[in-house]
Amino acid sequence: MRIEKTIPIGEHSITIRELTVGDIRAILLEAANQQGQLIDPAASDAVEVILASMLLPDANLQELLAMAPMGPAVLDSLTDSELQALRDKCKELNPLFFGMRDRLQAAKDRAEIAALTQLSN
Repeated sequence: MRIEKTIPIGEHSITIRELTVGDIRAILLEAANQQGQLIDPAASDAVEVILASMLLPDANLQELLAMAPMGPAVLDSLTDSELQALRDKCKELNPLFFGMRDRLQAAKDRAEIAALTQLSN
């Protein structure tokens, strides 16, 4: 269920709503469309890659779908808090996978630093 909160801003009452995965996808697609990139089918693919890989800082959507199979409509309907709860439960049930993921990221970070160091020498 979507969380909403109404707050006072000056003389106005503004309702902030929690975004779903589908809402975030629509925002990214609209941004690409406003820049004239949607004419290129690759822009839509790029939005999907960005959404899947960058929405959560410590997991991607494909990884979560491998652990918690669901249809695209279900995934799109998940709110921020629901997606975070899903991620947390996936991490709880799959600590080896997430530990490996963290170690791979650390190795990648070290390799990037080493490459930058080599460039500056």
